Amino acid sequence: MLRSYLTAVRELPQPPRLFLIFTAVNVFSWQCIAGQALVLFARALNMPPAWVGLLLSFLPISMLLVVFAVPLVEWLGPRKLLMWTWLGRNILALSVFLLPWAVLRWGEAAGWQVLLFATLAFSLIRAVGVGAWYPWLHEIVPRPLLGSYFSIEAAMSQVIMIVVAVSMALILGLGQGLSRFFLLYGAGITAGLWSVQLLRKIPGGKRRVAEIGVGGRSPALREALADREYRRFFFLAMLGIASLMWLNAASVMYLRDMLFYSETRIMLLLGAGGIGVACTVHFWGRAADRFGSVPAMIQLLVAHALLAFAWWGLLPGGRMTGLLALPIIVFSAIFNVAFTMVSARGMLCRVRDEGRVAYTSLWILGVSTANGLPPILAGLLIDHLGLLGFRLCFCIAGGLGLAAASCMFGLSPEEGKPPIGELRHLIHPGQPVRSLARVFWITLGFGEKK
Repeated sequence: MLRSYLTAVRELPQPPRLFLIFTAVNVFSWQCIAGQALVLFARALNMPPAWVGLLLSFLPISMLLVVFAVPLVEWLGPRKLLMWTWLGRNILALSVFLLPWAVLRWGEAAGWQVLLFATLAFSLIRAVGVGAWYPWLHEIVPRPLLGSYFSIEAAMSQVIMIVVAVSMALILGLGQGLSRFFLLYGAGITAGLWSVQLLRKIPGGKRRVAEIGVGGRSPALREALADREYRRFFFLAMLGIASLMWLNAASVMYLRDMLFYSETRIMLLLGAGGIGVACTVHFWGRAADRFGSVPAMIQLLVAHALLAFAWWGLLPGGRMTGLLALPIIVFSAIFNVAFTMVSARGMLCRVRDEGRVAYTSLWILGVSTANGLPPILAGLLIDHLGLLGFRLCFCIAGGLGLAAASCMFGLSPEEGKPPIGELRHLIHPGQPVRSLARVFWITLGFGEKK
């Protein structure tokens, strides 16, 4: 496995390799500031589930600002915009260290508001700059290597997340005070400032006059939506991403509040999921490069949906819960990350060079909406219905996944890739057990033998 990853890295030109280094530092920073530990931080402050759902929605919902960032990307270029916004988001995140003072002066609720403000400020500034991410990648990564690049990025990110999760588990197990979370936050901000320096070393990312459309106007988002094939792929991918987020929004709180798992145990389980992703995601990148993203997306969504229903089997106090939790969490993480990766690859394969900022900004806008609404709704369901609310979240996640996968059979294949009808050996709706077995076959690395 390690040899195949190293071979894939060597195949990449130097600019994508440098971008991978930046991404690695950025992932570490993200996990410390806005990862799953944020949920544990909020609950340690006794923040209600509905507020936690709102907190989780800040990051994706704020990405709606990417609509206004399209002219900035074209005016400043991806490099300048990303550097200034990445610096600003880390400076504003420092406001979280005012939390103890606010609690002492105004009470516990003031601490909730400080955490909400720090997360919202971090999210808003990040949202302005993230529209520069995909255009820069689209410029420096050769199209035939997109699947390989994203699989390397996903595996590398998971290795970092494993190390961070284990480290967090050890740090959070040291005591019950809030100082544990401030230590993680400080490490994340330090890494974030370092990532700004790394951006200076990556080639490209300059303003391109060629991206300005006819008559001096940049391509509008509505022009990207007018692309029928891209539009159909976009909406179905967003439905699939929403199904993933319904499960993500409920899972950590379920482990903590219903199964009464400790913070250390939760972080170790999430770390195990990261190990699973790091060991398997490269196989899905190869499968997407070979057959196209759509077949992989269908398979992954069906598997994700079945696992979402399987969360019902993790019963509070159940005799089998401890045995089932590990494989369900690990494979949920694998299918989640793999779907995100292959859908992003499929999007970039459908982007036109002359309108790449508009196409990729529309994608970020859709992903933000699909990731932002489920946490708010899930938080409300859980707050009002308790255990039943969690189970409804799992059902919605599974139902949306199956609906999106069914509709994807009508999508057109990528250029040079076979249509769905010619891939009956991979996907056969009339033989669900065989199709599901094929998903696990690819996940374990045997899919490339045929």
